[in-house]
Amino acid sequence: MTGRIAAVLLLGVAACTPAQNGTDGELPPSSRISADSRVTLERRPCFGFCPVYTVTITGSGAVTFDGERHVDSTGVHTHTIPADSARALIASIIDAGFFDLDDRYTMDAKGCAAYHTDAPTVILAVETGAGAKTVEHDYGCNGAPAVLRQLQERVDSVAGVRRWVGSRE
Repeated sequence: MTGRIAAVLLLGVAACTPAQNGTDGELPPSSRISADSRVTLERRPCFGFCPVYTVTITGSGAVTFDGERHVDSTGVHTHTIPADSARALIASIIDAGFFDLDDRYTMDAKGCAAYHTDAPTVILAVETGAGAKTVEHDYGCNGAPAVLRQLQERVDSVAGVRRWVGSRE
C-alpha cells in the first residue's frame, strides 16, 4: 500500500478503490467529488517563526488563503485553480487513506510515540457530501504516519501558497 500511496501523491492521480469512512458508507470516487467538497489546511504557530495561515480549496477550484503571521501576505487572499486539479487533490487525499487515520497525533494521543516541544501543529480537514474528517498533527509527535505530512505538503503545493508565504515555507 505504501507504493500506491506514493504513486498517488507523486502523480496526483486517484486510485480506483475509494477509502471507507469507518461507518460502512463509501466516500465518493474521484469522479464524484462535488464542487461543494473542500479541503482545509491550518498551520498553527511554533516557538519560532513558522508560517501561520489557513488555506481552503473547494471542489470548484476556489482557493482562499488567510495569512496570520510569518507570511509575506497577511489577511485573506483568493485564487482559482482548475476544478479538475482541486477535485483530484481531494480524491487523492481520500484514496491515500485519510479517513482511516487517527483524529489526533498530539502529545497525549496513542499514536504519538516520542515527543518534542515547540513544534507547529497542522490541522487537515476534508469535507465531502459523504463525510467529513479532521486530523490534528503536532509536528512534535514523531509517531504520525509519513503520509500525513505528504498530504499536508500536497495541499500547500496545489493551492500555491508559496505566492503568499514566500520563502519561509
